[in-house]
Amino acid sequence: MAGTVAEAFAATAARYGAHPFLIVPPRAGRDWSPDGAEMGYAAAAQAVAGLQAGYRRAGFGPGHRVALLLENRPAFFLHYLALNGLGAGIVPINPDYRHDEIAYLLDHSEAQLVVALPQRVADLAEVAAGLARPAPVVDALAPPAGLPRPMSPAQPGAPGLESECALLYTSGTTGRPKGCVLSNLYFLNAARTYLGLGGRAVFRQGQERF
Repeated sequence: MAGTVAEAFAATAARYGAHPFLIVPPRAGRDWSPDGAEMGYAAAAQAVAGLQAGYRRAGFGPGHRVALLLENRPAFFLHYLALNGLGAGIVPINPDYRHDEIAYLLDHSEAQLVVALPQRVADLAEVAAGLARPAPVVDALAPPAGLPRPMSPAQPGAPGLESECALLYTSGTTGRPKGCVLSNLYFLNAARTYLGLGGRAVFRQGQERF
């Protein structure tokens, strides 16, 4: 059994490299891939490995959190898998958050780095600059080489089922949003639940697109 989300992805990519991993339907007027796009498992695994090498060289690993403002785009999943494989947790940023909401999230999560779409780098850097412990903001589409080093060293040990995978924030309808720490076990169990539903929702390995 896989111990991390990244391990589960790598095992699938090794077995079904030619199969599609991410499919973006066409949508006229969208400012990215308006004609749609498809990325196979092998290509995604290669992209993840490249990103992971950059994060590893910079010193990211267990105990670190990286905030991601990448919307629902392929880049989000690639950075997520790269960081997960190193044992670092992700902190997704709602792209509709405003200045104060982003400032609270970055401060509370103690993110060591912010990875953003190029058009959001400037405004996120402005938010981060106002914090007592500002995290550097980088362009997600820039080459992974030369990432800034985290502000604290990584913790020892390898990631596993109980390791933090993501820090997700509640909507904050009754007060400040609360950060929910979710482990690799949480996400892998969620996947197993879908796979085991049965009935009309049977997922045949190597044959279904989900």
